[in-house]
Amino acid sequence: MTVNTLYLKVTTFSNLFIGGSPKTFEIGGIDLFTVTDHEGNPYIPASSFKGSLRRIVREMYQSFEEAELITQAYKAYLLAKKQENLPLIKEMKEKDEFDRVEKRYEEAIHKSSAEYLFGIEGFNHTPKLIFNDFRLLETNVDPFSIDSKNSIEVVAKKKDNLVANPRIYKTVRPGVEFSGEIHFYMVNQLQLPTDIVAKFIKKTIDQFNTGVYRLGNSGSRGYGRVQVEVSQEGNGFE
Repeated sequence: MTVNTLYLKVTTFSNLFIGGSPKTFEIGGIDLFTVTDHEGNPYIPASSFKGSLRRIVREMYQSFEEAELITQAYKAYLLAKKQENLPLIKEMKEKDEFDRVEKRYEEAIHKSSAEYLFGIEGFNHTPKLIFNDFRLLETNVDPFSIDSKNSIEVVAKKKDNLVANPRIYKTVRPGVEFSGEIHFYMVNQLQLPTDIVAKFIKKTIDQFNTGVYRLGNSGSRGYGRVQVEVSQEGNGFE
């Protein structure tokens, strides 16, 4: 089966806070807001989920056999592109330009890894994953929670040298659901069945469900624990 899109549902298991800041300063008010869309609803930016998933791939790729298959597929892809493009560049450009492009290909081939699924620095229009923002599934309920966290600062002039600074956060509460998609862009050019790539991505996404890997900010303070479900069905989780 050819996989073109993975549909995801993210359910918050703890408070979720992603970036954001108050539009106006209020004494005694909220210090930091989780990011919201133009309608005031919280969402999970594609860049946030992508960054968290990329970290999982970077740290755990050796644990999954599909990662090596993907790495070798990228090496073969880049080598083929090098052999295809360099003769054309040699005819049209100066030698310095040819040498520069050749070096870029050689470095990219040498550094090949499954992390290239998130893009290859210096190369456009390569096989990769494209992420969409994750949108709130239910808009008729209040998805927010107001939470207070203390930050501890060392102050030399104070007698005990320690000062607690409480900060008020407006976060996404536990039990809120979001849906989003991951699209496979030109992945069929890797000469590797896309279901192998899909299997690898599903395995890495499943690491969110262990509770170790989290979304957003302040994960060490208990924020950002989520459960992620994956579907290949066309209607997803709408």
